[in-house]
Amino acid sequence: MGPEANVTFDPKDEGDRSGPKTAFRYWQSLGLTAQFLIVATLIVCGSMAILGEWLSSQMAASQLRSRAEAGALYMEGFLARHVEEGPDGLYVSAARQKELDDLLIGTELAKRVEGFRIWRQDGSVVYSTDKSLMGKRLPSGDIDQAFTGTVVSQLEIGHDDEGDEAHGDDHPMVEIYAPIYRPGSQEVIAVGELYEEAQGFISERNRVQRRTWALVGATTIAIMALLFLIVRRASGIIESQRLKLKSQLADAQALAEQNEKLRTAADHARLDASKSNEALLNRIGSDLHDGPVQLLSLLILRLAGTPGAAQPADVSETAPDELHPVRLASRVLAELRELSTGLVLPEIENMPLREALRVAVERHEYATGSVVTASYEDLPENVAYPLKICLYRVVQEGLNNAFRHASALDQQVIASADRTLITVIVSDAGPGLARADAPSERNRPLGLQGIRNRVQTFGGSVELKQRRAKGTQLIVSVPLEGNSA
Repeated sequence: MGPEANVTFDPKDEGDRSGPKTAFRYWQSLGLTAQFLIVATLIVCGSMAILGEWLSSQMAASQLRSRAEAGALYMEGFLARHVEEGPDGLYVSAARQKELDDLLIGTELAKRVEGFRIWRQDGSVVYSTDKSLMGKRLPSGDIDQAFTGTVVSQLEIGHDDEGDEAHGDDHPMVEIYAPIYRPGSQEVIAVGELYEEAQGFISERNRVQRRTWALVGATTIAIMALLFLIVRRASGIIESQRLKLKSQLADAQALAEQNEKLRTAADHARLDASKSNEALLNRIGSDLHDGPVQLLSLLILRLAGTPGAAQPADVSETAPDELHPVRLASRVLAELRELSTGLVLPEIENMPLREALRVAVERHEYATGSVVTASYEDLPENVAYPLKICLYRVVQEGLNNAFRHASALDQQVIASADRTLITVIVSDAGPGLARADAPSERNRPLGLQGIRNRVQTFGGSVELKQRRAKGTQLIVSVPLEGNSA
């Protein structure tokens, strides 16, 4: 194995990585008012700092410009008359030079004006308080700009005489280039350069800048105080509104919970009522089967087996065969058996919905001897037992109506479902709604209105309409929500 690598762990690295996350979590923990105040403080202070810096620089530039204009007026009024023009161009005569030296060297004015020069347009010096520069040619961009009629000024620490070695002084000075015009015209014939002591200028500039920053600071504090008061008042209003909304939300949630409990209780009551109704129908059907059906069966047997009792001598002559006691009793027995069979449900509680509907179709086919075309698509395996009973009764009643009113022509049952709805369609090819809406010959407990009431109990809808070709359609739709097992 190779040498082991030395791995060091620096806690600072982990702190650097977790720092932004910690700051973000801290920011999220702050209230909305605190977040707003922090952001507003940063924006206001940043804006006021930029404004203060801009005002300060503008004040300094304005002061320097005023100083330069004053210097330009001084040079134009008192010094320009010493410049003369000759055949060889501009010059300053010896007598004029002596006058300037007496004015600018060793006098009270010299304490303020530390240097003065007069330049030709080619950059040569025709006069300077520093005699070593006279006659030299020192081109400069500032001189060229001044020959366009612009006063040029700048604040310097010492001066280097345009390339010469510095004088060794490091105190601040204001350097001013001002155009000198030909008398009586606007033609620039020379440029005067003036070095003026700047300590007083800097003191005045700093004083103005301090006042500017004090004004900006006071304005910033006033704005922040006003903003704080506004935010504090607004936060109080918002907080009261928030508490009010919170109270209203709590009341709404309590009301929603109460409504949910009532809805749940109503659903249970609805399902219990459906179960009780089916239990009652099953009991009635069983009682019919065990009571009147049995007694009528015994009566028919006795009438059929007693000589002369089944058909008196005068019955065959005075009444049709349909009024024979045996026939009447047989018809009553058939009616009671049909009623009891329709009321009693098979054991469908543990069946899937598809199987329960298939049983309803098969029982109808067995009882009537007719044929039904059935289709079952995407039906859920488990639904509430009362809903299963309801759909079983829909198929049962729909097929009974198709058999009685449409002579069992093209009986069809189509049951399908999607994520939200179960749809059952029972159709036939009979004469249509004119016959289908006619009153039933028998007062059945499972009529169309009864089916409608059952379906509406589960939040569904019932529609009876004419088919495009021929016949009638019974369309039942029941939502799955709240009706699943």
